[in-house]
Amino acid sequence: MAQDMLISGRAEGVVVVAGDNGSGGTLLPWLGSGFRALGAATTKEAVEDASCPFDRRRSGMILGAGGIGMVLETESSYCQRRSELPPIEGCPPPSIRARLLATQYSNSAFHGAALDRGHIASELRRFLEDVELVHGICKAEIATHGVYFSHETSTHASPAASCAGNEVAALRAAFGDELLSKLLILNTKGFTGHPMGVSFEDVAAVEVLMRQVVPPVPNYKERDEYLGDINISRGGPYACRYALRFAAGFGSQVAFALYASSQHE
Repeated sequence: MAQDMLISGRAEGVVVVAGDNGSGGTLLPWLGSGFRALGAATTKEAVEDASCPFDRRRSGMILGAGGIGMVLETESSYCQRRSELPPIEGCPPPSIRARLLATQYSNSAFHGAALDRGHIASELRRFLEDVELVHGICKAEIATHGVYFSHETSTHASPAASCAGNEVAALRAAFGDELLSKLLILNTKGFTGHPMGVSFEDVAAVEVLMRQVVPPVPNYKERDEYLGDINISRGGPYACRYALRFAAGFGSQVAFALYASSQHE
């Protein structure tokens, strides 16, 4: 929505703030019992056993909480602001941290709770086609020189209904086996838990593009044969130009965003 405001000229800059406390004392009894009723919350006691994105041992999500803030602005606004800002001793001038190239969000009421792999795949294909049309960036370029911030919530390892299974199947349908094997897959929910309204992944995407360092997928030990060959992040320095972000929610909320490093023209 912020990008839409910038593109349409309704704003030159937008401050995006999000926060929730789904794992706090007030909401946890309600949200926790709801996710347990769905069979989506883990009951493991040790965090290293409970938080296992893409791992064969995964058994459910951990609820999380927190807050994020991002400032988005047009390049012309940034250039004007920088030219008018007086120099401050000991403080470097403002710089572009990353570029938000494209976003897409839809609400089709296609699924209630569990992700629908066919629908995600069709939306991802539509997004990738628009990115190539508008920016000239093909999916091979994204797979080879990018990272993927997954929605993976660590729900139970079932071939029929797991979040990882549906997400990877959609990626494979959109990218194909060869390109998917090159796309580095990241996950933040293994560190932060699953918040209800905070997109930690977007901030992490910017940081990865700035620092050229990726976090590991936490507690990954056992390969899930059903997911096939996927490129799970082990952490460390990683040269990348793009960060592809996927988010989903109940009622078929499906969103994608593509970030690029600040050097991208």
